[in-house]
Amino acid sequence: MCTGQKNEDVRFMEALVKLVKQHDVLSRMLEIYVNQLLHGMMADDIRRIQALLMRRGANIATGTLTSQALSYAVVRAVSGSFGARVELNSKLAKLSAAAVTIVNYYGYVQEAADAANRLKQRNSTYYYALYSEKLEMLYFIVEPIIIKNAHLLSSPSSDDDIADAIMRIIR
Repeated sequence: MCTGQKNEDVRFMEALVKLVKQHDVLSRMLEIYVNQLLHGMMADDIRRIQALLMRRGANIATGTLTSQALSYAVVRAVSGSFGARVELNSKLAKLSAAAVTIVNYYGYVQEAADAANRLKQRNSTYYYALYSEKLEMLYFIVEPIIIKNAHLLSSPSSDDDIADAIMRIIR
């Protein structure tokens, strides 16, 4: 077995353990992504983005206007979104069923590694944020939601871009 494959196996197992032990892992992955979108924003920026989101129909309310509060509110909205739940639940169901057999396990390790490599190429900042928490090998589960913003390879340039990106992951 090559060193790269062994490393992927270990990272995948570590991520699976986190997924089983911590019920909020997928929410944490989305929170990291939204935090990346909001990085460097001031209270006035956050207020404008929150207003834009509410005008677009997002059910988001935060008491304090910080990027962390808005990020948490967005993750809660995504968690309540029917579309996001269906995408995440179908991935989790397949992963759980596949975990029963070793043959499928390696298929998921490869799928996870491929998705992580795509993420590393497209958005290295998000990749390394997930990597630091040993979550990058679970990216393939949230990829269908995050990929909706694939055109935003660099940081969004305006409040409207950020609001649009957030709305795409909520819906």
